[in-house]
Amino acid sequence: MAPGKLRHLCLETVLGLMLLVYPGMAAHAATNSAIGGIGGINNGTLSGGDGTGTAQITLNTVQLALVKQARDLSGTVLPNGTNVAAGQVIYFVLYIDNTTSVQATNLTIIDLLDLTQFSYTAGSLETTTVPSGSNNAAIWAGAWTALTDAVDGNIASRLNILPAQDRITVGNTTGLSPAQANAPLNIPAGQLTAIRFRVVVQ
Repeated sequence: MAPGKLRHLCLETVLGLMLLVYPGMAAHAATNSAIGGIGGINNGTLSGGDGTGTAQITLNTVQLALVKQARDLSGTVLPNGTNVAAGQVIYFVLYIDNTTSVQATNLTIIDLLDLTQFSYTAGSLETTTVPSGSNNAAIWAGAWTALTDAVDGNIASRLNILPAQDRITVGNTTGLSPAQANAPLNIPAGQLTAIRFRVVVQ
């Protein structure tokens, strides 16, 4: 990419998640009633077996936000419209903040990197987990652990899928073609998990 402005971060997300949450949390809910009785006998628990009793279950789903940032090498966030130059090295940071009181399990992130704009720096994948609500500085100051690019049991990998595209995936992506069967991405309650990697502006 010729010297210009940082406009599009080329992010596709697949957040297939459902959480059981406690009352009072922001959620979308659907309530189902049990009809009938134990052994086919209507009883008081089910208020006559018509679904109006206390034998009801509520499934709650919470939408967790996925954030993608561009940062310079010092960790400063680069807003949209920031001037960038060919040959400049920057970081992309992806993170999900689990603000709930239960673990978020089996999350998947897919980031399609346009190689006509950015060249991935091999071996630069890293991850950190910090407390929920951490600001940009606290995320950057987290204890980052190196990840490999290959599909080898860690939570993230990189795969060249087209001559001009790299696919960065986090979490299990079984079903994609070609697959990148990473380890599952699970984020503990009240924690924020981030992934970062370096690219060179083209």
